[in-house]
Amino acid sequence: MISGIKRRKTFGLIAAATLTATLMTSTAALAQSKGSITVSAVSSFKLIEALVPEFTAETGIAVDLQILPYDQLRQRSTADFVSGTANSDVYAQDIVWLGEWSKNAYVRPLDDLIARDITPDDLKDVLPGAFDAVSKQGGKTWSFPVTATYFLMYYRIDLFKQAGLAEPVIFADINTAAEKLTAKDKNQYGIDMPYKRGESFATWFLAAYAGAGGKILKDAPTDFTPTLDSPVAAQVLKNYIGWLKSAPNGAIGHDRPDQTIAMQTGKIAMAATFSVNGTEFVKPEVSSVAGKVGYTTMPRLEASQKPVYPFGGFGMAINAKTEKVENSWAFIKWLSSAKVQTKLALLNGTPMRYSALRDAAVQAKFPWMLVVDKAEQAGQVSPDFRPRYPFWPQIVEALGLQLNSAALGTVTPEDALKTANEQIRKAIVAAGYPVK
Repeated sequence: MISGIKRRKTFGLIAAATLTATLMTSTAALAQSKGSITVSAVSSFKLIEALVPEFTAETGIAVDLQILPYDQLRQRSTADFVSGTANSDVYAQDIVWLGEWSKNAYVRPLDDLIARDITPDDLKDVLPGAFDAVSKQGGKTWSFPVTATYFLMYYRIDLFKQAGLAEPVIFADINTAAEKLTAKDKNQYGIDMPYKRGESFATWFLAAYAGAGGKILKDAPTDFTPTLDSPVAAQVLKNYIGWLKSAPNGAIGHDRPDQTIAMQTGKIAMAATFSVNGTEFVKPEVSSVAGKVGYTTMPRLEASQKPVYPFGGFGMAINAKTEKVENSWAFIKWLSSAKVQTKLALLNGTPMRYSALRDAAVQAKFPWMLVVDKAEQAGQVSPDFRPRYPFWPQIVEALGLQLNSAALGTVTPEDALKTANEQIRKAIVAAGYPVK
């Protein structure tokens, strides 16, 4: 009997000790978690990994930086927001997610923090086009921009010179150069673009449409009527599909990474893409054509048209459900600071500050910064070539499918755009936006 009591007493002591140890461990883990944050970002943000230890050294805040492919970041953030959890405290927010995230208050507005911590002079250093387009909607600021990237047409200066070709300006110039610079027996092709069904094809087409003077929405925010059934849209798509004749084998299945690799390896002479991808063309350590690449604006239908700079970018947003607001905000302030932006600009060429954009070393490495600077000041930046509204996913689904079908030849360009336009119109109306 006494033995049984001793055993029970001993067991009780062990259980109590185990519970105490568990509570101590949990408390320690909780304390540690308050000194750390989780940040989820897209693949291009991998470049900041080398800089994050500087932030931790300055603030004592540890960062679990989780780098994901674009589609996976989209899926993870959506799952986290819809379930009302905070598996990540900070999310990289693509410009086209702004409408959905703000409408559903998935992320925390930053206006009070900006007013408290960011001086007016410091805000003047932030590119106005980037700030307004990436972060602001409905009178509130939902994120803080950290990258700004512009659609440009990159081309091989050496090949153009050898062929006696001038810098391309209009679609006809692209068509001529693409055909002339294609030598399939030498594995040399004139151009490559995304043709795979999905967001890249939709985005690249809309950038080409914007270059030709097109706007997917007639007059937002007063009239959201889609315009993809227009003659200009059909003309752009016919040119875009026509480039397949001068593209590498298998281009019908190409996505944005395929295009980047094709240019880096010297396989193609032209690539229209975001400047964040263009930086990879001029880095000697990753590109065989470094020093041979020029850049210009997206092609126009007529040379007399004003150039357009389709704009994209990412901001950093704070999960509305996180309790680590101050730590999260400290990270965003650091990443968007002038000092860090200049360091990042030398790595990825996507600064969102004038000071970084005008840095001599940055301009020497990525000379198109001069053009971007002038475009920002002249108001030629076009963030609306992709609608920043909650119905963007429906646009991608409808347009991505129909563009790919037209490229495959199963439908005509006109029919593809007409079908997509009808589906997009229905999605806009269902979302409650005015269509006249």
